[in-house]
Amino acid sequence: MNSTKHLIINCGSIKTPQITALLEKEGLLNTCIPLSELKDEDFNHYDKIIISGAPILLHKEDPTSYIKALQPLISINKPVLGICFGHQMLGLLEGGEVTLTQEKRDKEIIHQLISDPLFEEIEQNSEFEEDHCESVSLPSCFLLLADSESCSNEAMKHKSKPWYGVQFHPEVTSPIGHQLIKNWLNLCSI
Repeated sequence: MNSTKHLIINCGSIKTPQITALLEKEGLLNTCIPLSELKDEDFNHYDKIIISGAPILLHKEDPTSYIKALQPLISINKPVLGICFGHQMLGLLEGGEVTLTQEKRDKEIIHQLISDPLFEEIEQNSEFEEDHCESVSLPSCFLLLADSESCSNEAMKHKSKPWYGVQFHPEVTSPIGHQLIKNWLNLCSI
């Protein structure tokens, strides 16, 4: 078994168990900690971090408590994959803004805008499962990787940190979503 330790920050999505199942299928050590129970020192005990989706509308509430809980990410240089809410939180941590957008609760075509290892072996204009009604703007320290009809920021990567964010849900889009998560795991090898 690979000795790399993965932290899944569970922000309350019913899809989070699929992330755990995928990592276990790959033989990877992982721990799932609810966002509400996360401690600053938890970030130091893991090699890679995945932030799940959440049943939270950030444009309707004050995101300060969520930003505070995830703030330690700023000072550590560890690979992070943000999914849906996690993607939005990565953007907020770097100065982005969350706004209401078109509601999308099924598969949607994702347009890859630039070539990136995150999308290796995934065809252009592939369909991924969506479950959102808001999106995050692109902070200047991120590169835009993909968009869709409903969302101008479907995928992004940080220019200087090993951070990736996707608005869609790869954990419930098999097999291409699972390929995307495996790509992230491989390109963020430590």
